[in-house]
Amino acid sequence: MVSNFYFFILKAFIIKTYYLVILKIERVMKIYTSYFGNVKKLEKENVVPISIALYSPRWRKWNRLPEAAPKKFMLSEDLSIEEYIEAYNKEILSKIDLDDFLKMIKIMSGGKDVALLCYEKPGDFCHRHLLAKWLTEKTGIKIEEFGVVISKNETTEQAQLF
Repeated sequence: MVSNFYFFILKAFIIKTYYLVILKIERVMKIYTSYFGNVKKLEKENVVPISIALYSPRWRKWNRLPEAAPKKFMLSEDLSIEEYIEAYNKEILSKIDLDDFLKMIKIMSGGKDVALLCYEKPGDFCHRHLLAKWLTEKTGIKIEEFGVVISKNETTEQAQLF
């Protein structure tokens, strides 16, 4: 009976050590956000594009994560930004299984860096920024817009009309 106990402890130690070694060796994958117009730049940098749009462009086959895409009614111009954010949080983000979502990203990427894509250009309001913020809050993973450099000292001045 004592030997079974030691065998169990040894087995648990080996398994834990194995996973610690694997985690240290495995390269950390970066997650970016971007837009479809940036695909050539992404691929040049070996970043795997993944569509999170409701409708992806037809000019190629896409890896897709439809569970992160907004619902059709959310794309209506009748929603204010605040209403859109509320609907996206309630209808999309609250229903995503975080572990499954991250596993799918990892499978689609093959371990490479990824960019979660939709149509809007950087700086425009978009659900990908809501998704990135949510992922960062849930995981601590810092998600940035691909190719956009923001200066720490950047200020915006109001233009004067007269």
